[in-house]
Amino acid sequence: MDGETFDHRHPFRPETFFLGRTEGWGVAFGPTGRIQKRCRIVTEGRLDEAYQAIHFDERFDWDTGESDDWRWAMRRGLDGRYIAAEALAGAGIQGRYDGCDYLLSFRRPLRPDGGPRPRFSTRFSQIAPDVVLKSVRISMFGLPLASLSAFHKRVGSAAST
Repeated sequence: MDGETFDHRHPFRPETFFLGRTEGWGVAFGPTGRIQKRCRIVTEGRLDEAYQAIHFDERFDWDTGESDDWRWAMRRGLDGRYIAAEALAGAGIQGRYDGCDYLLSFRRPLRPDGGPRPRFSTRFSQIAPDVVLKSVRISMFGLPLASLSAFHKRVGSAAST
């Protein structure tokens, strides 16, 4: 980290971290823990001054040749809680903290044309000023379907913590 000090006691701030560009990679696992596929993840975020919200696009390019596009809007409320929306998951997603980690839980169809809507339980753990780990559990009716371990690294200047 080139002499930087990072205080892990500060909560992860998605509205700051995802401004600009992040790049990262991830591994998707099946329900038994076996690697299913790998991906590259890129986000591009911008601030919407009118709504005091961050909008960012998240793209997953999988080693299978497939890609997934997620379109997020997120706003931090006066009480410190977050409210988010994603194009396919819909509005009203509430973010919360567990210690310094940021958590989201929501249902989203697996395909843009609809289909089953499993639950995505996502945890962001910031490990450096410019790096966050993302752990995702995907389940349906309480049964595990898949998981993802990934990281996002800011491109350019480091996020403030």
